[in-house]
Amino acid sequence: MSFRASLGGDVIHYLGAVGFFKALDESNLLNRVEIHCSGFSCIPAIVYFSKPQSSYNIISNAWLEAQKVFKNAALTSLDELSKNILLLYKMSTAVNEESSKKRIQEFVEKFVPSCEITENDNVKVHAFDISTCKDVVLYGNSKDLLLKALPYPLDFAPVENFISSSWVFGISKGDGIIYLDWIEKNTPKRATDYLLLATFARTSALVNEKLEKARFPYRIRLSNSKDDFRIISLKFYQIGQELANAIKSV
Repeated sequence: MSFRASLGGDVIHYLGAVGFFKALDESNLLNRVEIHCSGFSCIPAIVYFSKPQSSYNIISNAWLEAQKVFKNAALTSLDELSKNILLLYKMSTAVNEESSKKRIQEFVEKFVPSCEITENDNVKVHAFDISTCKDVVLYGNSKDLLLKALPYPLDFAPVENFISSSWVFGISKGDGIIYLDWIEKNTPKRATDYLLLATFARTSALVNEKLEKARFPYRIRLSNSKDDFRIISLKFYQIGQELANAIKSV
């Protein structure tokens, strides 16, 4: 597996990556590509490799539930995120570690099959270890890995010192990179606007650097938070077909 494909995962729209895996599978390349995922892209990666035939139905149902469980990661508007941060600040609401973990656990139990992911598998689940400040590839039970790979600031506390790498590094390096571009340019008005812009500016710079170095970089522009799952998964599928043809021609 010499070809490395990387996907981000800071918004739930990465669930649509199930279409990407379907395209690779149809091209008989799925087991020849090393998949590096972080955050929400890890869900379709694990589900597809475990249950390819029923993966689309599983993920489409997970999409509906994810909008309720991962509320801020369902937004693709900095303005809406800023308003939510300001509201949390005014309410002085702290994230409860136990209930935070339980919410992710219940979602994972409902939609993700239990399987062991080892160093020999071509799915690589990334998470950020806040105790060492390093991006780490995790191995072990799929459900345990997602508990560490999915938590993100605003809605969830770290699980065993791990949070989503997508909210720190954006995406890992790869020969082929698929990135969902949703951060719009706007004029900051509130203090939280400046905070978000500073945070995402750093992440965007890291992402752009990796995209420039990738042999096959792809951006999917999200129009709004209501982008339909069917449309997003189709865009991933089309990119998967294009990348599969490119890999075969190399």
